[in-house]
Amino acid sequence: MISTLLVGFGFSAQTFHLPFLSYLSDFSIDGVVSSRPSEVKHVLPLAKVYSSLEEALETNNQAHPAFDLVIITTPNHLHAPQAERALNHGCNVLVEKPFTLNADEASALVNLAKEKQKYLCVYHNRRFDGDFITLQSLIKDGALGEIKRFESRFDRFRPVPRDRWRENAGPGSGIFWDLGPHLIDQALQLFGNPLSVSSDIYTLRDQGQSDDAFDITLYYADKVVKLGSSAFQGGQTLRFDIQGTKASYRKFYLDPQEDQLRQGKEINSSDWANTPSAQHGVLANGESSSVITTKHGKYLAFYEKLASAIQNDTPLPVSAESVVPVIQIIEMAIEANKQQQRLMLI
Repeated sequence: MISTLLVGFGFSAQTFHLPFLSYLSDFSIDGVVSSRPSEVKHVLPLAKVYSSLEEALETNNQAHPAFDLVIITTPNHLHAPQAERALNHGCNVLVEKPFTLNADEASALVNLAKEKQKYLCVYHNRRFDGDFITLQSLIKDGALGEIKRFESRFDRFRPVPRDRWRENAGPGSGIFWDLGPHLIDQALQLFGNPLSVSSDIYTLRDQGQSDDAFDITLYYADKVVKLGSSAFQGGQTLRFDIQGTKASYRKFYLDPQEDQLRQGKEINSSDWANTPSAQHGVLANGESSSVITTKHGKYLAFYEKLASAIQNDTPLPVSAESVVPVIQIIEMAIEANKQQQRLMLI
């Protein structure tokens, strides 16, 4: 069994990680780092609660680590130093996205993990969205032909800022650091690194302290990729619009797994990860169209693959090395926005 330390016990930990850790017998949540011990004990009465990561790792050493896996779900600016600390104490590490706030830190952590011979994984769960899996299948099968234009969006209706670290001023805050990593990661998984990047990153909400909307363009030799998010979309939300030489595919609404996790739905429910019939995408070629049934999402598979990697030395679900280019593109997009110029990828 994989002895696990959960660092942070907020929304991310309780919504995206705890349900899968509790469901799979491979994991044992033996420790939690939190400033709210009573809340932790209510949910995890057998877990030991620590006031800091340093306290939790005090008994760890390379030969006999107290925890096999450290899962970091703290605010974004803490990801890199906490991952470094856990690796240096002989633990495998899973880091919430964004992996780090700059590419140098990301590369250094990848090298440290190799040096320590530990697994370093990033929680890019959106690689396991049902609509993204469906899209990958359409591209692989050649149903779209050569891709020429790709649009991917995470729009929401949140016109009033909330008082929380993600939306307040500070390093790593704002919607671009929150949702940009997902959109960029998916684009790079499909098409690889672009040749150049341009971007507009906005703060549009009244009294907003951090960015709340963005539009990023990735330029390739034979296609253009547009990624974006708005806090003012109150209606039907476009998720994907991909256009090729044989057909186009358009999909609205987000993958259902996040909402199901928010609602506390059991992972073994009969309708887990089922996309409602009215929310399937449409494939069209100008003469005819057909509804494409969205494949089931596989957030559970992320943790199954993570457990297998630690126990059986199989590939990670999302290696940290594969996420370094995501951080590089984020840095480029931030700089392109400052300069209001299209920047070439070095």
